[in-house]
Amino acid sequence: MSKYQKRSVYISIVALAFFLVLSLITRNWGFFLWSLLPVFMVLITAFSIKIDNKNNAG
Repeated sequence: MSKYQKRSVYISIVALAFFLVLSLITRNWGFFLWSLLPVFMVLITAFSIKIDNKNNAG
């Protein structure tokens, strides 16, 4: 796993935790539920991009 993928995972976990806490405080689960799709889209994008080290210069 590259450093960019690790960073994406950490940011996604923090974002989900933030919206979970917000949802628990407000008792409105829409915050958490609407945050799931964008976070999973970021994770899918981060893990589906193939990093090519040979052609990094150009």
